[in-house]
Amino acid sequence: MNMSRKWFVWCCAVVALVTVITGCSGNNGNGGNKATGQSNKGTETTDAGNGQVRENRFEKRITFSATSVDLSDDGNYMNDEIYKAFDEKFNFEYKLIPLSWDNWIERDRIWINSGDMPDMMFWNFDFKDYMNYSRQGLIKALPDDYEQKYPNLAKAMAKTGLADYLKSLDPDGRIYIVPNVIYYTPVTETTDLVLDSKVLYYRKDWADKVGIKVGATITAEQLAELGKAFVKQDPGGNGAGRTVGLSSSPYQLYSAFIQTHNSFYNQFYKGKDGKYIWGGTEDSTLEGIKSFAEYFKQGFIDKDYYTFKGKEHYDKFNTGISGMFIDGASAANVNERYQAFSKANPGVNPEEAIGLATVVDPDGKYHGQQNLLNYWAGELFNPKLDDETFDRILSILDHIASPEGQRLIYAGVEGKDYKMEGDKLVVTREKDEQGNFKYIGDLYPSYYFFYTKVVLPDNWSAQDPSLPDNVRKAAIDMFRMKEKITDLVPPDYDVMFLSAPNKDKFNVVIDDAISQMILENKSIETSWTEWKKSIEGKVNAVLGEINGALAK
Repeated sequence: MNMSRKWFVWCCAVVALVTVITGCSGNNGNGGNKATGQSNKGTETTDAGNGQVRENRFEKRITFSATSVDLSDDGNYMNDEIYKAFDEKFNFEYKLIPLSWDNWIERDRIWINSGDMPDMMFWNFDFKDYMNYSRQGLIKALPDDYEQKYPNLAKAMAKTGLADYLKSLDPDGRIYIVPNVIYYTPVTETTDLVLDSKVLYYRKDWADKVGIKVGATITAEQLAELGKAFVKQDPGGNGAGRTVGLSSSPYQLYSAFIQTHNSFYNQFYKGKDGKYIWGGTEDSTLEGIKSFAEYFKQGFIDKDYYTFKGKEHYDKFNTGISGMFIDGASAANVNERYQAFSKANPGVNPEEAIGLATVVDPDGKYHGQQNLLNYWAGELFNPKLDDETFDRILSILDHIASPEGQRLIYAGVEGKDYKMEGDKLVVTREKDEQGNFKYIGDLYPSYYFFYTKVVLPDNWSAQDPSLPDNVRKAAIDMFRMKEKITDLVPPDYDVMFLSAPNKDKFNVVIDDAISQMILENKSIETSWTEWKKSIEGKVNAVLGEINGALAK
């Protein structure tokens, strides 16, 4: 994903009370007993006001604690109409604990292992930790009847592909996480697999000035030609030596230049003979590194790319210093890039100034990230959480996964922010100074809690009527083109989640190694040979474990 997140997302990226940053434990419950849900027998409803209907089992007001990213310490997340609509239906208050992107993984780990985790926790899925936590009783299992009781939630979980796999590994068929689905509705035509969304963003107006036409796809050689023309002809008028052709982070650059030589350059994968290989030491990866090194010497790639840790390339592109960058192309991210460019360049139409192209090999084949999964992160629950509170939380998550819940979170309040004309949703919410619809999170702070739960924003962005039609079309066309020019490889959960001593401690980061090779004052062949020899023992030890367990 790109939740932008990154969304991504890659990423993507994607609530009203004074947030409380205190240790938040669940109520006393039966976390150690067999997981069961509350009975639906004899369910009745009452009028909760404002047109909302509340089930009688929700008459008791409950409070639970929860973590989430993108919250501020002083935010009020219980005073807007999105939260109030959920509250009127489910009768709850939440105590929200803000997480930052740079500390959430470690904070979650500390909370869980100390037995002091909040009632619901936003968690970056790690298979080894999940297995350990579930076996030790550190997290709570979903009720055995959750598929019947929370059908919207169950359908969303099933779409991830992960839920069924995890249940198959549990002796009792239980699951201890609600994994977040990226695309509930596939954006592709022939597969449910999630495809890599990375594309080349380039200055289309600059390309016109230098006389180069770019189509829907572009090879590395064509990209280099465009980048060198940007640097030489300076279509942005920056002055001699100031224009950068292509500016992106190491991972993004290598995914374009090296992955076109080897789709699995940074993975363990199954070869044609049924045995597993590590793509990092294959000759095709070496050829990709050599190719990138040659392009780097040509001077159109940002000389400081290896120092990038965040989104420095956005700033260089928006300010007209660089003419290209590589990033995710979900509809939401494309729109965000357009709007950021528009703010930095008043009077310039981003749709005319920016083009998108997929980087392919010389034969026109796409070699994006393989084995992509349709989930990212998820929700864990305190094992001490009582069943009544747990039922309320799962009911809220079930509503989030429903069409009504999705419209509320992403479109806002019916009659105010949108109206329905038959089956068509027509956006009516406020617009900003540039004439774009205001961001839903700016109008309703509680959005920042709900949007990272169950169904991630990538799914809505593919159909979001508040986005320009051509933005959504550009994203969908990109995915559908890629599925036609790439080899679709289903996720290999067995190797991804295999736990073995050497595999668990395998710490070779090939992108870092490639950056070092590029910067060393040696030939790539020499640096490669030395590096390959230095890691040979680690790689072979892992391959021995994987092939011993999985090879046929």
